[in-house]
Amino acid sequence: MRYLMITHIAAHAGQSPGVIRWPADWVRGLYAQSKALEAEGFDLTVAAPVNESFESRTLNKKHYIDANLKDQPYDLIALPAFQTASQFVGIRGTLKKRVADIADDFDAIQVGPGGHPVSLGQTVWPVIEQTDAKRVLVFGSDPIPAWQRYAAAGRNLAKRIAKQMAVRQLETFCQTAMRDADLVFAGDSSVQQRFATSWNANCHTLFSHRLSESDILTSPPTHTRDKLRLICFGSDHYTRGLDHLIRALAKARRLSAKIELDLVGDLLNSAEMMNLIRDEKLESNVRLLGKIDDAGQIALLDDADLLVSSHLVPTRDPIIYLAAARGLPIVMYQGGVYHDHVVDSDLGQIVPRGEVNLLSQALLDLSRNRPRVQLMSANALAWAKTRSLDAMHRKRAELIRALMK
Repeated sequence: MRYLMITHIAAHAGQSPGVIRWPADWVRGLYAQSKALEAEGFDLTVAAPVNESFESRTLNKKHYIDANLKDQPYDLIALPAFQTASQFVGIRGTLKKRVADIADDFDAIQVGPGGHPVSLGQTVWPVIEQTDAKRVLVFGSDPIPAWQRYAAAGRNLAKRIAKQMAVRQLETFCQTAMRDADLVFAGDSSVQQRFATSWNANCHTLFSHRLSESDILTSPPTHTRDKLRLICFGSDHYTRGLDHLIRALAKARRLSAKIELDLVGDLLNSAEMMNLIRDEKLESNVRLLGKIDDAGQIALLDDADLLVSSHLVPTRDPIIYLAAARGLPIVMYQGGVYHDHVVDSDLGQIVPRGEVNLLSQALLDLSRNRPRVQLMSANALAWAKTRSLDAMHRKRAELIRALMK
């Protein structure tokens, strides 16, 4: 069976023939999807805009990697590229004809609402409606808020009105396409909330983080040292909550808890935090590590026993997933973004928000109950495996295969 993914993610010509450049994060997801589709009997073809040149400002904006097309697990069909609305108007007819020429050769076709300044999926949807292919509509998250911000920007009133009309048209397209598609995949709950009246039995929310299975440990780590090592990521621009952790750690140590803390981030610039650490006499028990690159983060996580997320305000912190992937239980305040995951999967400890004494007690209890830490570590790994790119794409591919039956 043949599967066509039409994407707005533009490729750029590389320095050698047969080589293209794509954003590294995009390639991670593409590889995971191609592997999952192959396992279900699909050959993947990607249709994407291809720019003939590669601008240095684009290279500086994102991390790109080279891909030699003869070595890739997919075929590439080049679509005309555009970067401005006027350029899109000039190539729109050619673009739709190109998609019409190839679409009949595929059993299933995937599009999404993304693209700037025009949604590519919205443009080609009428074309693929004319084929016998199954239609798969894929959302990362609710696209409308970003488009609304874009529409409100700029001083030219006529352009703002035109952009606002385009947003309304995109929202209408999403509602209609969601009802007509054979399968709809959403990356988070915001899509169902936005388009609740169009959500139906063909729609599925499948969340993943940008972690590959290769990032996840195969078995829980076993730490034999006497002290419980905590790790926390912070910033001198946002220390509310970190001060709670410092006070909680100091109190737990006064009660004979064997605990030490690694603090990652540019906290040396925070006089408040430095004074607090000195006042609590924790200079020998807190390591201030500054900013750390990705490889350094993994090494530190692998050397820790617990991740403490001390945010007072709920926030989506990507380090949570990487920590779970390295087998670290999570200690966090109640009501955060990951509260339900921590509770439902028993991968950490929840503390009532702002209760420093209870946070201290939780740290003290865990320092004395290492089997509990080990159990939560195994649960964290199991949870991370269900949130990997690979797991999400396998589930998508299974649903697409079932659709073909």
